[in-house]
Amino acid sequence: MYNHILIGFDDSEDSMKALGRAAQFYMLNPNCKITVAHVIQQHIYDMAYNYDFSVAPNIAGGVYPTQIPVPDNELPLETQETIRDSQILDHAKSFLLSKGVPAKFESLGGKPVNDDLCDFASEQDVDLIIVGNSGKGALKKLLEGSVSEKVMKKAEMDVLIVK
Repeated sequence: MYNHILIGFDDSEDSMKALGRAAQFYMLNPNCKITVAHVIQQHIYDMAYNYDFSVAPNIAGGVYPTQIPVPDNELPLETQETIRDSQILDHAKSFLLSKGVPAKFESLGGKPVNDDLCDFASEQDVDLIIVGNSGKGALKKLLEGSVSEKVMKKAEMDVLIVK
């Protein structure tokens, strides 16, 4: 049985399924520790902000940096990212509380997602990492690989990929 479970959470449908699976493990062993980690990634927003640019929607989807200077009254990107991160973790908290599952919540950042999760898991004596399956399309998954596959390859402990 597992004593410490880490869930990689990004608020996607698949990471919600990972939370559900962790709750099932907890019901089988109420003595296990549950930790939910959200990895803050460097986004194009950060790059744009660092160079005094703004971001604009792209017709094809996503955003791109523009030559328009960032307004002075706009919140710093670090603040915006902290707010988004807090909202994501609040969603996970609400879900687990509704299931009666106590958990610890962590924000990680600075490295690629798979490195952050695996390094944190090793430091915290985690014996199971649960992640959702990637939502990437087949071609993108082939070219880039998915976070869940990278976690599975790098982790020194068991990894459960939930579909």
